[in-house]
Amino acid sequence: MALIIVTDDDAMIRTMLSDALTSVGHTVFLAENGYQCLGYLKRSRPDLVLTDIFMPDKDGIETICEIHDRWPEIKIIAMSGGGSRPEAMDYLTAAEGFGAARILRKPFSVKQVLQMVDEVLGALVS
Repeated sequence: MALIIVTDDDAMIRTMLSDALTSVGHTVFLAENGYQCLGYLKRSRPDLVLTDIFMPDKDGIETICEIHDRWPEIKIIAMSGGGSRPEAMDYLTAAEGFGAARILRKPFSVKQVLQMVDEVLGALVS
């Protein structure tokens, strides 16, 4: 199975994703922001990073750009609900341009996440 970093400032989202991904055999590291995510990347190379877009300190777009520039082999799924920001979907579209393999709009189901993770990781084996 895969090594996955889940990066989101919402502890409930991190826990839900971690529980879902570990239940199907993946190893998961959790990060509260882009800085923590990049710290993990300096020590290990995950197969996949799931990252929120809107986070304090280092947001998802900055994190995606840095991962894509430094470790282009790492797959990325960007996710966002946008909160109160009407431009949130523009940021998800931009995330694809900056290197995200897929985008995921919140709210999402566990089934949607697991299916998308399988699709993105399947591209690694193909």
